[in-house]
Amino acid sequence: MIRLVIIEDEPLLRLGIKSVINQDEDMEVCGEADTGTEGMRLVELFKPDIALVDIGLPDISGLDLIYDIKTRTNSKVIVITYHASQDIVNLALQNGADSYILKTMDLELIKQAINATYRNNSFIDPEIAKRVFENFTCHNKKILDKRYRELPTPTEIKILNLIACGLSNKEIAGQLFVTVSTVKGHSSNVFSKLGVRGRVNAILKAKELGYLESENLRAI
Repeated sequence: MIRLVIIEDEPLLRLGIKSVINQDEDMEVCGEADTGTEGMRLVELFKPDIALVDIGLPDISGLDLIYDIKTRTNSKVIVITYHASQDIVNLALQNGADSYILKTMDLELIKQAINATYRNNSFIDPEIAKRVFENFTCHNKKILDKRYRELPTPTEIKILNLIACGLSNKEIAGQLFVTVSTVKGHSSNVFSKLGVRGRVNAILKAKELGYLESENLRAI
């Protein structure tokens, strides 16, 4: 029996996944959550064989959640997401994701991913498999012994949110009681970690990765 926890904030998709899993006598949904925080709690509580994780969760970055599940439990992780971006796929794999599939109504594809992952085989959505492996192999030499750990610090995330609010470096420095040069240094560091240049691209990437607070997202 393959035991699963579903961490997905779209109720209809979550219901569809749960229905197809429960129709298979060899699979069982032992928990479901619509936030990363609740999902992590359920994974630690039920210790499932596999966690199905959406990257675009409302409370925390799915990338962080993948890393936490893989470092704090023995559960395997299947990412299920709309994101086909090469950068996002690579980051998910570097953080420990075992398989990666796109959100579609092809529920048989989800079952294939579950069975393959349970047998310790990675499953990559056919639509992105070729592109992912070509790029990931090329970059693998550069990231030996370096999983995606260079995440933004709490201070850098705070600065990202203030940038998203439209504050200047001087205004941010005033709020954080630091110098403008300190703000510029933190901004440069976090832009580098996100792999972007400039404030607009930083905001877009931070939004995509779930680092911006919800009240700031409405202002973007």
